[in-house]
Amino acid sequence: MSPFRSGSLVIAALALVTAPAAAQATRRSPVPPAPILLHWPDPAFLAGRQCHGFARATLDRLLPRARLGLRLPGTRSVALDRERGCITVRVDDVGSGRLVELLLRGMSVPRAAVLLELAEPSRS
Repeated sequence: MSPFRSGSLVIAALALVTAPAAAQATRRSPVPPAPILLHWPDPAFLAGRQCHGFARATLDRLLPRARLGLRLPGTRSVALDRERGCITVRVDDVGSGRLVELLLRGMSVPRAAVLLELAEPSRS
């Protein structure tokens, strides 16, 4: 058997093994887009700064520190998202999001463990 043929078999085998993992990764809901202010996306909400998935044990340890964000005005919820592997923080506006981001940094919560989202405006 030629080395090129055996290499292609290895690649085909790897594709079969990794296909379920790739399918699982695509089922996750996408990170919402960053709000656009003055023609620029807000850096606190950029996809590169959002959650990258953490181990559940680490998130359980970080969640009490992240919940301090609930004391800030404009923070609606702080919850553990087991599917994504991150802590989801919902805020009312961009300013609240920036403030929560600063608090989390001060509490040593890695930014990559947090998904920062703008809440839908409530209909009264």
